This record gives sequence, C-alpha cells and structure tokens, in this order.
Amino acid sequence: KRFIDNGIENLDLIYRNLNRAAELVSSFKKVAVNQDGELNSLVNMHDLISNVMLSMRTDLLEKAPNVVIHCSSQLMFETKVGPLQQVLQQLLSNSVIHGFRDNQNNEIEITVERNESSLIINYYDNGIGVDKSIKKRIFDPFVTTKRGEGGSGLGMHLVYNLVTQALGGSVYFDDQSSKGTRFIITLPLTEANKI
Repeated sequence: KRFIDNGIENLDLIYRNLNRAAELVSSFKKVAVNQDGELNSLVNMHDLISNVMLSMRTDLLEKAPNVVIHCSSQLMFETKVGPLQQVLQQLLSNSVIHGFRDNQNNEIEITVERNESSLIINYYDNGIGVDKSIKKRIFDPFVTTKRGEGGSGLGMHLVYNLVTQALGGSVYFDDQSSKGTRFIITLPLTEANKI
C-alpha cells in the first residue's frame, strides 16, 4: 500500500513538472519565434485594444482593475496585429500578476496617440510598481519577482522582442515613476500610415 501511495505521489510530481516544462518550452518558442511571416494589416486601434480586453476578461476579473482607454475610435494604423495583441496581453497580465495586491482601487490607463512619424502607446497601472533590484534589468530574460510561484521571467523579455523585432519599434520603461508602472511603446508609421 505504501509503495502504491508513493508511486501515486511521484506520478503526480512528475506530471506537474512535465506541465511546467511544457509551459517553459512554450514561452521559449514565443520569445524565439520569427514573427516576420505575418503581413501588416490596417487595424482600428481602439477596436484592437477593446478586443484584447474582451479576450482577457477572465484574467482581469480577479483583480478587477478599472481600465481607461484614451484612443480615438477613428485611429487606424497599419501593423502586424498578432505581435501587438501579444504585447498588450502581456502588459495587462503583468499588471494583474505583479502589480496589484488585491482587488481594491486598481487602475490601468492606456493612451494611444499618433504624430507625423509614429504611434505612441502609453501604458500605466497604479500597482505596487517594480522592485528597485530589477528596474534596470526588466527586459532581461528570467527576471521575475515570482520565482518559485510560477513566474518564468520571460514576459517582459517577450514584450521587448516583439516590439523591437516584429514591430520595428521601441519600448521604454519609466524607471523614475514613483507610483505604479509605466511603459511607453513607440511604433514607426509605415508609408501606408502616413497618408
């Protein structure tokens, strides 16, 4: 009986670790994947953000943030939709997992503006902010405050890779922010966007 009990316990442990390994491999594939295959398409930015919010409704429910979107409902932008959706999903996910302690008074603000050369996405949450020890390394792989709690530390590294490589833009982390977390993503306008 003891042998069978130990066997069941060991199988459970193996199963959980295999799942964890599969999740890590999946994360590696996302980070390493070459996103050049996707073609640019014209997208309504307000609709894109709203659709991402809708797809993440269940994830957001736990911390119940009030999400405010400042973006013209007429703002059209030509981009690779898949990578941009992944970036927004990862930022929202980070706010929920790392930024908010409970479900009280949580806010996320997404501001999208366009100038003559680029589209600027300003993402802000009023959470606990980023620990001093990792501020300078936030885009490095395997940097996480949730070590041992399921965090792989690949989320912001993925955001950086997607923005700089797949979307040809830049992402800036405001490490001077005294409260909450702010990211500023700048995406260049294509010729079609300049019309």
